[in-house]
Amino acid sequence: MQNGSTFVLMRGFPGTGKSTIARAIAAALHAPLIDRDILRQKAVNLFGNLPQVGRFSYELMFALVEEQLRLGLSVIVDTPLTYRTTYEQAKELARSFQTPMLVVHCQCPPEVQRRRLEGRKGKVSEFQITSWEEWMQWKPRFENFDDGGCVIDTSNPLDDSLAKVMRTIHQLHHQQQYSTEQKLF
Repeated sequence: MQNGSTFVLMRGFPGTGKSTIARAIAAALHAPLIDRDILRQKAVNLFGNLPQVGRFSYELMFALVEEQLRLGLSVIVDTPLTYRTTYEQAKELARSFQTPMLVVHCQCPPEVQRRRLEGRKGKVSEFQITSWEEWMQWKPRFENFDDGGCVIDTSNPLDDSLAKVMRTIHQLHHQQQYSTEQKLF
């Protein structure tokens, strides 16, 4: 479907289906999936819950992304993309490798999010939010910014969401190819 690598960055509140769609995208693209929660959990298991572990997990995540892009591979990153600085760092990395980046912004109705939060306790890491009350305490930290990405409603069937993401990736590569051809003339 495509002629190059793609950097796919997940975004969305906890419980909105980021990990589920990230796995589906990784399988469809035959690309590595880097889950920041897994990296953080492993760091805590090894070093304890030190204040630097959060930053370390992001640095490790971006080091792994950089290596995949250097190899010319697509890569999918599963993170809530809470902060604009993380988005800007990802954008700069994509730019440095001239790789199209797509933010997949996952959304769903609040009642679906709540049901998912309360049903996932301990599935990935101890850092997962597993109650609506925890989410309400955490929500103010989520920074609002325009990521220009593909918005999907994950309460729809997974195949529909995946198809929308794959069409958007195809369009990104088509635009990049067109832009490259225009520069040649």
